Amino acid sequence: MRFRSLLSLPLLAAACAADPTDAVITDDEAPLGTYEGVVAGAPPNHMLPDDNKADAVYPVKFTELVAGQSPVKSQGSRGVCSIFATAGLMEALYIKAGAESPDFSEQFLQWSVKNEVGAFRDTSGSNAGENLEAISEYGIVAESDWAYEPLPWAAPAHPECSEGEEKDRPVECHTNGDPPQTAMDAARHTLPRGRWLNTNSIKAHLTTKKTPVQVGMDFFYQSWNHRRSTLPVNADSWKQGYVLFPNDDDVEASHKQRAGHSIIIVGWDDDLEVPIVDKDGKQVLGADGKPKTEKGFYLFKNSWGTAGFGIDNPHGPGYGWLSMKYINYYGSAYVSDLPRIAPPNPGPGGGDHFSAAPQLSIPDRTPQGISSTITVPAGAAVATVAVTVDISHTYVGDLTVELSHGGRTITLHAREGGPDDDLKKTFTVTELAGQERAGDWTLRVADGVADDVGTLNGWSLDL
Repeated sequence: MRFRSLLSLPLLAAACAADPTDAVITDDEAPLGTYEGVVAGAPPNHMLPDDNKADAVYPVKFTELVAGQSPVKSQGSRGVCSIFATAGLMEALYIKAGAESPDFSEQFLQWSVKNEVGAFRDTSGSNAGENLEAISEYGIVAESDWAYEPLPWAAPAHPECSEGEEKDRPVECHTNGDPPQTAMDAARHTLPRGRWLNTNSIKAHLTTKKTPVQVGMDFFYQSWNHRRSTLPVNADSWKQGYVLFPNDDDVEASHKQRAGHSIIIVGWDDDLEVPIVDKDGKQVLGADGKPKTEKGFYLFKNSWGTAGFGIDNPHGPGYGWLSMKYINYYGSAYVSDLPRIAPPNPGPGGGDHFSAAPQLSIPDRTPQGISSTITVPAGAAVATVAVTVDISHTYVGDLTVELSHGGRTITLHAREGGPDDDLKKTFTVTELAGQERAGDWTLRVADGVADDVGTLNGWSLDL
């Protein structure tokens, strides 16, 4: 691994600042993201439930969520990493719910947190909890309704935004003003209320919910190979996006200029090993003279653009590898659920409704599960199918639900949802378009894990 001096690293002004190729930045233009803001309100892990099943077995590597992320963005020179992480989480949830290329306004979310929620009015920072409250209670608009400004308001146009301490400046300085009327009149998009997640449950959430986790954390400059580190940093690790667990000297030095950062976690690699370094940036050797390594990293999406941090990461520029131990010691996690997007309108021809109420008990840890069949008479060819299920269960992450018709089987629900109770949901199926609708439509429900049981109360088809 190759080290170089601080002066030769790309200039980064703050933990929540962007890569310099995305915006012209200086230390004065990019205020630090506050540690207090990023972690505000986060309960300690021991006060949060552990969502892991007793017999859960996770893969060594998990990266399937990368394909469902919106593009990596740049926050320019503004200290709004938490806003960008929340917007990225929201876009991923909308993509999973069926939206095409969602792009939400970070500019509007920043304004809403400070003016509609009334939080963090004396700083550019925020946290996941307040951000999700703004989205769930008020909603935010699309990026096209109010585009993000990568530079903060400053002199000469806005002299009050360059004077004194950040906390004494008008709130407009932290939001770059108020939304235009067109944005205030635009449609707003929401999410369900979010919740804090035990960081020990991140793998359980990623594999059962199949959605990202937003994490806010204490920021350690040498660990991140950051320009403002007072300790030596590593250029190659910066390009790969490696973030190690901090050594004691890094913790002490970083807390003299304490900051916070926020990202979204989308996967992990238990086998990934990175050499550990000391305060001088030298590899730490074991008793056998070989380099000591740290093993086990989360894959995360950052908001520092695509021209600096993580440019050599195998999952794309702007992605990084974050020490699992780092998150467990210094991070807090927050999640939300999928938005409700109405199924397509059946159109002028309308549709037909068929239902069954089998009240079948779902056997525990039985791969074949139970089945219920609805027989549909002849009619027009299938266009869109809406399948509504009503399943009582104490851990929906145990369940697999499939629909079969005409020799085709479509998976509706695949071990997602984690510890949530009950699966009462409508699924829109387009894969059977053009097929003859006449014949048997079979719903199969299987519970693949021990301990939790449930019942298929009923289900229906809208063709």
